[in-house]
Amino acid sequence: MSVSIKDIDENAYRNLKAEAIRHDMKIGEAASEAFRLWVASKRQSRIRDEELMRRAAEVMDNLREKSEVSWSGVEEIRKWRDRRKL
Repeated sequence: MSVSIKDIDENAYRNLKAEAIRHDMKIGEAASEAFRLWVASKRQSRIRDEELMRRAAEVMDNLREKSEVSWSGVEEIRKWRDRRKL
């Protein structure tokens, strides 16, 4: 596949080209690997965020169960948001 990419940072391109040469790779192969690694890192960070949110929800559920007073998380968020507006 032939692709043309505009506005590439010159330093980044030079470094990519130098590394490709050192590893006896074509620039397209090195760029494809860089693209794959970039996408994988973004996906991995999303997965970590989902795990963090899941753990936070579990902690909130545990705290809610321990609380003797019935409360609404939505109402608490609105209360704090309204306080910031003042």
